[in-house]
Amino acid sequence: MSMNIFRRSGDMSHAVAIVLLILQLYRAKNARGISVKTQELRLLVFVTRYLDLFTTFYSLYNSILKIAYIVATIGILAMIKTDPIKSVYNSDQDSFPHWKFAVAPCAVIAFLTHLIVTGFARFNIMELLWTFSIYLESIAILPQLLVVQKYRIVENLTGKFILFLGLYRFFYLINWIYRSYHEPRYRHHFVVYICGIVQTLLYADFFYQYCQISRKCGCGSGMRHGDGEDEDDDTGLIFEVAGIAPKINTAGATEHLLSSIGQDFENGDSELRSRVQDGNIL
Repeated sequence: MSMNIFRRSGDMSHAVAIVLLILQLYRAKNARGISVKTQELRLLVFVTRYLDLFTTFYSLYNSILKIAYIVATIGILAMIKTDPIKSVYNSDQDSFPHWKFAVAPCAVIAFLTHLIVTGFARFNIMELLWTFSIYLESIAILPQLLVVQKYRIVENLTGKFILFLGLYRFFYLINWIYRSYHEPRYRHHFVVYICGIVQTLLYADFFYQYCQISRKCGCGSGMRHGDGEDEDDDTGLIFEVAGIAPKINTAGATEHLLSSIGQDFENGDSELRSRVQDGNIL
């Protein structure tokens, strides 16, 4: 299996995304702004794609990553679905019907695609499940993006989790292009190309807002308070999806956030309100 700098960068971005999400859950002790349904879809992607662990050995690196992705995602789901996180998880905001509008359509499209390409004579269940995983991964982030839109306030580590997932897919797109020019026997797979592009485009709007707000408020370097101390809390708020004033880290940050979020915020999570009022934002 061919390896290059772009593929390794994609793999490392994927691993960093998972570690950041686990860190967010561990430090914050809540799943605010995190979609369980996206994690369930990602687990289904891994399980259906990595069945070759039982049939083919490519390399130790490849096998370790596959097992790590599966185990880590199971761990994330277990953390969210057990106390203390379970008791504060808001399922109302994570309401995308993923089995109906993600899993079922992808299963049908994968079956038809595989049948058209191979026919009944060469029908292969492993290939069918692999194709299904490609389709499903391209839209697995949808529930997470919808939670972000509903919740409006994005935690710093949650934002970085989405960012690194997008970088993972972007590096894989470059990897495919690189391999097509440097591997004489490289086999083009247009389903993978199309799904990869769709998946990358789903991140585009989030990328834009993330970069814009990071540039304006210096996210990731901490917030400097009046006494000159840096408060670098990676579980803090990063931005409001619907928009934010450029001078977020001023003395009026609390007033601005409360007024922009409105009545929903006033009736919302008391812990979130107290963190903003304490100035514990990025």
